[in-house]
Amino acid sequence: MTSQDQKKEKTKKVAISDSPDNYAINNPTGKLFSFLEILSKCGVAGLTDIANELDVPKTTLFRITSQLEKLRYIQREPGGRKYSIAPRLISLSSNLVSAASQLAPRHEILERLSSTLGESCSLGIRLGHSVVYINDVIAESPLAFRFETGVRTPLYCTSSGKILLAFMSKKELNRYLNSEKLEARTPNTIIDKDKLRDTLTNIKKNKFASSQEEFVVGVVGAAVPVMSPKQRIIAVVAVSIPVARMEFSQLPNIKPKLLEAAEQLEHTFL
Repeated sequence: MTSQDQKKEKTKKVAISDSPDNYAINNPTGKLFSFLEILSKCGVAGLTDIANELDVPKTTLFRITSQLEKLRYIQREPGGRKYSIAPRLISLSSNLVSAASQLAPRHEILERLSSTLGESCSLGIRLGHSVVYINDVIAESPLAFRFETGVRTPLYCTSSGKILLAFMSKKELNRYLNSEKLEARTPNTIIDKDKLRDTLTNIKKNKFASSQEEFVVGVVGAAVPVMSPKQRIIAVVAVSIPVARMEFSQLPNIKPKLLEAAEQLEHTFL
């Protein structure tokens, strides 16, 4: 296997291990939503069919259906053992569609950025010690890489995460560094806390962060903050690029386009 093949394989493994689908199968809340997803596609379904689809014991589904029935999200079909969606879930679905339409402008901004750069872009926020990606657009290139919506990544070894760390208060950053173990995800991961502090100081000054294959071998990234009118960080917009398409040294060239998108995104949070 060539060096390039090894890089692609490692990238693939990271994406698979962090997949929301994999997490759902092994998580109680995930199983519940997977149950609802299947029922929403089928309209009416029995426990045996759903259990086979999810590859879980029927006893697990008995607990889920009991909870959802009590909450009036699903209902048993008259004269049978199959289940269908109840009016309360239909109302919830309608509200979710309405809420999603309000997020469309953010996705359009990411689409324009991705089209301009020819690379995958994402919008992330901080949740605890992780970056959570709340929107993403994948580039058309077969070599494109992305952090999928819903996936969490560490703060210290991604461009998005380093932006979020850089804009923490001194007290909050100290608390994070004292409690977080910096593991070497790749040979380039910064695990020296003093070196990371120095890096974060420069990031805050320049409002620009970059990652040189620090989280995934073969992938570089860049990010800028999305700020509130009071200059508090709201989110972070980032681009992920295979090194086969762009070298680390070229990342500063795309900073103006990232800042332009960030300014546009600011207005969608008001």
